[in-house]
Amino acid sequence: MNATAPATPQAPAAPAPKSSGWSLRLRIASGLLFVPLLILLARAGGLAFTSFVALQNILGLREFFRMMRAKRLEPNVTLGITAGALMPFVCYRPHWIPGDLLVAALVMLQLALGLRRPHRERLVEGMAVTMFGLLYVGWLASHLVLLRELPWIAGLDYASGWRFVLLAFFVTWSCDTGAYAFGRMFGRIRPWGQISPRKSLEGSLGGLGTALIAAFIARAWFAPFLSIRDAAVLGLLVGICGQVGDLVESLLKRDASHGDSSDIIPGHGGILDRFDSLYFAAPLIYYYLRMVVFRVP
Repeated sequence: MNATAPATPQAPAAPAPKSSGWSLRLRIASGLLFVPLLILLARAGGLAFTSFVALQNILGLREFFRMMRAKRLEPNVTLGITAGALMPFVCYRPHWIPGDLLVAALVMLQLALGLRRPHRERLVEGMAVTMFGLLYVGWLASHLVLLRELPWIAGLDYASGWRFVLLAFFVTWSCDTGAYAFGRMFGRIRPWGQISPRKSLEGSLGGLGTALIAAFIARAWFAPFLSIRDAAVLGLLVGICGQVGDLVESLLKRDASHGDSSDIIPGHGGILDRFDSLYFAAPLIYYYLRMVVFRVP
């Protein structure tokens, strides 16, 4: 009887190739359609803007959980998406749903639901992935609502909150666009090849410079509350941290052998592909404005 040869270890699957939708024309066209809508919602504030962030959370968490399932993990999708949709409303009106109540209920419910499937493999990992998705997508993105509602605690006119939101989007997406353009034109050195082979050092430096310029444009255009020092600091911080957020999402996609997180936004990919930098930039800008610019305890 012939002995069976031991199985040869297989190399990890390569990430799926990016879709052809990543073209500059599609990026510009979708931006021209989305930016006016974003400004309108940010100006409206209230439930309209909060619902927009909640929708982003729902779509972003769907993409995240899909990637985790590709790794044969089993997050609690229904619980995760429901809690993620509630998080922006917790930030909008904390007295409606206290944040500590939501977190406590989420943890207990997650554990209790695990009792229904005691024989499921990698049960704890599925729970951990659910909670991580909520923190990564749900909580970080909900800082956009905190930015919009910042005037209430800073003693400012509520209408001015749209400027804080626009500051986050304008500087972050300027950084993204600068990194994309400089990378296409001048990209040679690629130090992050194992995470994102398309990203180059030249593109990263171009994104950093573009973020810095965008912060000063924002100061002159719609953000007079920033001093010269504030504009310089925020431009540099967003230029660095926003790109870290982009690399983090690339790492998650590569680990799950994914290309774009989805193709919901023409020219950009998925919600995570478009908002990954904002997940890092929005909290940074919120806490900087709150603690340094407006000195709110």
